[in-house]
Amino acid sequence: MTFIKMWNQQLLIMKYISLILVMIALLYSSQAEAQLFKKIKNKVERKIEQKVDQQVDKEIDDVFDGDKKKKKKRKKKKKDASNSETEDTTENEIETTPEVGFKAYSKYDFIPGEKLVAYEDFSSDVVGDLPQKWNTNLSSEVVTINTTPGNWMRIGKGVGIYVFSEIPSNIPEDFTLEFDIIYDFKPDSWAFKRHLNILLSDLADPNTYMGKHNQGKHYAKVGLAVGSGSGRGVFFTKKTPNKGLNMTSKSYPISFTKEGTPYEITHISILKKGTRIKVYSNEEKVIDIPRATESDILFKTIRFESEITTENEHFYLNNIKFATGVNSSDRLFESGSYQAHGITFDSGSASIKASSYATLKQIAQAMKANPDKSYKIIGHTDNDGSDSVNIPLSENRAIAVQKILKKEFGIDSSRLQTLGKGSSEPLSDENTVTAKAQNRRVEIVQL
Repeated sequence: MTFIKMWNQQLLIMKYISLILVMIALLYSSQAEAQLFKKIKNKVERKIEQKVDQQVDKEIDDVFDGDKKKKKKRKKKKKDASNSETEDTTENEIETTPEVGFKAYSKYDFIPGEKLVAYEDFSSDVVGDLPQKWNTNLSSEVVTINTTPGNWMRIGKGVGIYVFSEIPSNIPEDFTLEFDIIYDFKPDSWAFKRHLNILLSDLADPNTYMGKHNQGKHYAKVGLAVGSGSGRGVFFTKKTPNKGLNMTSKSYPISFTKEGTPYEITHISILKKGTRIKVYSNEEKVIDIPRATESDILFKTIRFESEITTENEHFYLNNIKFATGVNSSDRLFESGSYQAHGITFDSGSASIKASSYATLKQIAQAMKANPDKSYKIIGHTDNDGSDSVNIPLSENRAIAVQKILKKEFGIDSSRLQTLGKGSSEPLSDENTVTAKAQNRRVEIVQL
C-alpha cells in the first residue's frame, strides 16, 4: 500500500533532522542553548508525526471509501440528468425522434415517390411457404427471425431470379425502390460469391429467361456483395450495345465489408430520375451516376437476382416498396396536397423515424417558398384496430410532424394545423398489404 511506503520515508527524514539538530546543539557550550535545540527537535518530530498520521488516514479512507464517493458523484450526475429529461418530456408530450438520429440523416436526401404502387412485408404469407406474389426459378421461403420482428423472404444457395408481381412492367421513367436486407453469415468468412442484384432492364417480361442473370440489351444493375476479397461492396453496372457507354462503379458501406454485422438490418434505397440513379445504404449515399442510362432508353422491368455459393448462408428481404411520382419541392403541392409516405413512425407510436428527415426537409423547403400559405397536417391509419386507437394515434402523429417542422426546420407552428382521421379516408378500399400501406400516411394539404 502507498501509505506504508510514505510512512517509512517520513521516519527516515525524522532521523536525519534529529541528527542535524543534535550536531548543532553540540556546537554550543551553554546548557540553556542545548535545551532550546532539544525543544525545537521535539516540536519538529511531533509536526512530522502529525502530518504523517493525517496522510495515512486519508490513504486508508480513499482505499475503503473511494468507491462510495465515486458512486455518490455518479448518482448526483444521474439525478441531474434525470431531472433534465423529466423537464423535456413534460414540455414535449408527443414523442418525435431523437435529435442524434436526425443529425445522422442530415445529409440524407432520398425521398420516396408520392404514389406507393407496390408494397411487400410477407405478412399475408404462411411461414415456410413460397411468397404468393413472387415468381422464382429457385426455392425461397417465408421465415421469421428471432432477433427481428415480421416475416422475411429467405434466399439461399444457387443462382436465382425473383420477380415481384406487383411491380408493373413498363415501369415509369422516374421511381423509387426500397427494401430491408439481412444476412446470417459472418462477412469476414470466405465465400466465392454472396451477391444480391437489382436489375433494371429493357426486358419486356421479367418472367422470361428465368435462371439467366443480366438479361436485356440495356440494363443498369445495383449489386450488393458480401463475398471474399474484391467481392464485397455495393456495385453499379451500366450495359448498352455501345461498349463505349458502359461503366462500372463501386462503394464500400460498412454493411457490405468485413466490419458488417450478421442479422443487422440495412435499408437500401434506390432513386431513378431521368437518366440519374442514386443508391443509399441506410443514411449514406453510396452510388450517384448522372448518366446511368441513355435518355432515349426506358427500362421496362425490375427483378432481383441472387448468387450464393455456400451452404446454409442466406439473404433475407422485407419491407419492399416501389413508388412513383418523384417530385421536387417546387412542385410538391401542385395538386393542392401531398401524400407523404416518406414520413414513417415506429410501430403503434407517434415517434418519427430518423429516415424521414429528407421528406420533412423537402416539405419545409416548399413551405418556406410559400410563406403566405398555411397547411393542414392530417394523420391517416389503415383499418386494422378500432377508432378509439387509430384516431388518437393519427392525431398524435400529425402533432409530431408539426413539432418537428417547427423545431428542426423553423416553420412557424401558427401556419400548421393538425388533424387525425384514423382510417376514415383510405386511398384504397382493398384489403391487401399494398393497400394498407397506401392508407398509412401523413397528408399535407395547402390551404
